[in-house]
Amino acid sequence: MSRHILLIDGTGLIFRAYFSIKGDMTTPEGVPVNAVFGVLRLLMKIFKDNPVTDSAIVFDAGSQTFRNQMYDGYKANRPAPPDDLRPQFGLTIDMAKLTGAPVYSMQGFEADDIIATLAADARSQGNKVSVLTSDRDLLQLLDPGTQLLMPGKMGAVNEVDLGGFELKYGFPVERFVDFKALMGDPSDNIPGVAGVGEKTAAKLVAQHGKLESIYSNIDFIKPDGLRRKLEPAKDDVFLFRDLVTVKRDVPVEYDYSSRTMPDFGSEAFIENLAGLGFNRVREDSRKLGDLQQ
Repeated sequence: MSRHILLIDGTGLIFRAYFSIKGDMTTPEGVPVNAVFGVLRLLMKIFKDNPVTDSAIVFDAGSQTFRNQMYDGYKANRPAPPDDLRPQFGLTIDMAKLTGAPVYSMQGFEADDIIATLAADARSQGNKVSVLTSDRDLLQLLDPGTQLLMPGKMGAVNEVDLGGFELKYGFPVERFVDFKALMGDPSDNIPGVAGVGEKTAAKLVAQHGKLESIYSNIDFIKPDGLRRKLEPAKDDVFLFRDLVTVKRDVPVEYDYSSRTMPDFGSEAFIENLAGLGFNRVREDSRKLGDLQQ
């Protein structure tokens, strides 16, 4: 029987919730919890609205991964998390574990790599995959059986599938990492090719294909100014492509025989919601737990 697995980018959701929900939200003891609140509310909405059979919640295990060994500058421009965000990582992970759903993290790899590996394994078995994330890097996972669920404004969740990607970008998803390598990614401190922005990068991969094809036909690239930008960046841009490409062979396994769905109605989860001061979420959790049963 084909299954539908929901893979959740927990770390990305924490950051998004922190910057989306303003105001002084704390536990009775004064611990900040706005990000925890935002993540839990979103997860409950997602599981209420989406009929999935299995799930996993994935978190980063630290800031240093194999990519830092490949490129010293990788994410070097990122400041440390704000003081009021730091305790919320552990709180969110603890709450995720209390639901009973599988929670993954692994030193040396990013959450994206674990998600990509679990997605590849699920698809190899003929299963459908949805990925809940706000990270555009995971667009490279799209295929006929994999979609992204991307949180938007006012509580909306936007579904992005393969057809929607190709309509928006104008090139096949297989060229997404080439596109990213050319234009760069300031959030990860990946410079790309100097003077090549998003529109130019999209046009290059749409017209010429992957980096190998672009550089094997470099003499035919027009205008001349663009060719002069590309030529000296050749070695760097291939490195940048390696950096933005998610790994799909992280040593993790998914056990479909164990519990894979969160139980938002579990007593342990609801008890800890009370400790966080989430009284309204607590009532919604009980109702969702009843629905899950």
